[in-house]
Amino acid sequence: MTARSTLILLVAAAAIASAVLFDRRRMLDHSLDELVETRMKAAAATGDALLATAVDRIRLALERARSRPARGAQAHLALVISDSTLTLERGDIVLRTALAKSDVPRGVHMVALVAADRITLEGGIVLEPNVPGDSVLPAGTIRVQRSDFEAIRPNLRAGHMAYLF
Repeated sequence: MTARSTLILLVAAAAIASAVLFDRRRMLDHSLDELVETRMKAAAATGDALLATAVDRIRLALERARSRPARGAQAHLALVISDSTLTLERGDIVLRTALAKSDVPRGVHMVALVAADRITLEGGIVLEPNVPGDSVLPAGTIRVQRSDFEAIRPNLRAGHMAYLF
């Protein structure tokens, strides 16, 4: 065998090895892409399941509050975040419905303080009347029209519940 044929044989072997390694890398990249996609789908499903669980827990607590007889039941707030609807309820009776602007997390909160210009919930969430000309809504704030706020405020006391879902 001559030096030239040995060199050609080595180049051909290197080309075949390169092609095999390139094909293997392409298959591994494809497998990695599938794994990343599966992980993203699983993470999204987990997030959706956690949110659904939280919403179900809040709805269950709200149903328990609504199932008490209206005379003996305490007033409570229910905010449907997706509909921007705030209701003041006593048992299964809706006392007031208002459109609300909100930037609050879902959850069950207790009313901590009722003051002339704001209602404070545990966790620092604040219900207050709209401020004319103020378009910035701070995090942890629920705003309603002043007339709605004035109708809601006298019905709430510290210890009453607020269901935000």
